[in-house]
Amino acid sequence: MKTRFYFIVIVCSMFLGCKKYLDAKPDKKLAIPATIADLWALLDNYTKMNMSSPRAGEEYADTYYLTATGFKAISNINTRNNYIWNDKGELFSDWVNAYSAIFYANVVLDEIDAVAKKEPDDMHQFDAVRGSALFFRTFMFYELAQIFAPQYAENTLSAPCIPLRLNPDPAIPSVRSTVSDCYSQMINDLLTAARLLPENSETKNRPSKAAAFGLLGRIYLNMGDYKNAALYADSCLRIYSKLMDYNSLSPTAAVPIPKFNEEVIFASRSFSESSLLYTSRCRIDTVLYRSYTENDLRKDIFFKANTDGSFTVKASYDGSYGGAFFNGLATDEQYLILAECYARLNNIPAAVQYLNLMLEKRFLKGKYQAIQASTSQQALDIVLSERRKELVFRGVRWSDIRRLNKEDRYRIYPVRKLDNELFELKQDDNRYISLIPLKIIEITGLPQNER
Repeated sequence: MKTRFYFIVIVCSMFLGCKKYLDAKPDKKLAIPATIADLWALLDNYTKMNMSSPRAGEEYADTYYLTATGFKAISNINTRNNYIWNDKGELFSDWVNAYSAIFYANVVLDEIDAVAKKEPDDMHQFDAVRGSALFFRTFMFYELAQIFAPQYAENTLSAPCIPLRLNPDPAIPSVRSTVSDCYSQMINDLLTAARLLPENSETKNRPSKAAAFGLLGRIYLNMGDYKNAALYADSCLRIYSKLMDYNSLSPTAAVPIPKFNEEVIFASRSFSESSLLYTSRCRIDTVLYRSYTENDLRKDIFFKANTDGSFTVKASYDGSYGGAFFNGLATDEQYLILAECYARLNNIPAAVQYLNLMLEKRFLKGKYQAIQASTSQQALDIVLSERRKELVFRGVRWSDIRRLNKEDRYRIYPVRKLDNELFELKQDDNRYISLIPLKIIEITGLPQNER
């Protein structure tokens, strides 16, 4: 007889497939979901479901730098190692927080049919719950794959990816999927979710059809499937396309961009603050800062000056201070996906059209000069430059570095300098794929990434 208690004890979901933890005392408050309200309660746990994304990608990325003094002030050795891409940096929390959210989603998916039999008159709500659980699981699978798996490419399809935990039973052993299987699972689950979800959600912490389409656009762009990326970004914007006019924001405000602002389609952020990204320590890359032209309002809305002449990030797109960052879905990213895809597909008018629609809202009123491009290459160059300027600390830069490094024209080799010592990631460096935490390897027996 199946045990009808889910031990939503973090060690079970963290360690994945470890019988050793099955005897842990269950939390009686988290017994089997018995009603649709119980299912929603699991998915509406904002801290667990919307604040569990890995933060390593932004820590690795080239958006910022630390001074030698700032680096030495960091007491956590793992954090220091992450900054210089040292393999001794452990990403235990990145792994376990994401898989804990996946565990919650799997509990919902495992119990929903039993609950639905008791409440057969509310099938639209059950569709929304099922679609939401599939979305949450896929969102975390994708985030994990950007850190612990190879970049999607023809030559990596059979390479080891992340474990696809599709069942909440922690006794089921974890097995690493292939890159091909992982992306197929994500796409199929999102397509199912899109059919089940309402077009827009009641609150921005809940997934919607627009969010499912938006995430499909993000994933297909990462895969280099530009036709499908454009299709789903367009499908997203057909449902929800609002853009903030930055002229309505106060550049002198401590937090100019509010939480749950009107561009947000789905709210998500990193699981905790990173001491690397504290505003008191983080310095914005000088090349990035200088790329903003006159009358571009983003420069003063995103950044503030330090006393030493450098600049730091002002506040998160999540509407908060500190080292946490927004990695959810918003309309500006979808406009940029469309612009990039159309440039790559040689549809220059459409590429500049979508780019101009967004940029007009970012410049001082009456001062914006529309972008023009005579070739698809020129259009793509402009779009990628604007993508970097727009999506600052939005959880996509590390993925962009990994995918663009497959193209000779756009290769990016991140470099850190501390005193007189240089640290760099060169082409095809194994450290573009992080090591699975040693504790996870020891307990599950998963094969480690190569070094």
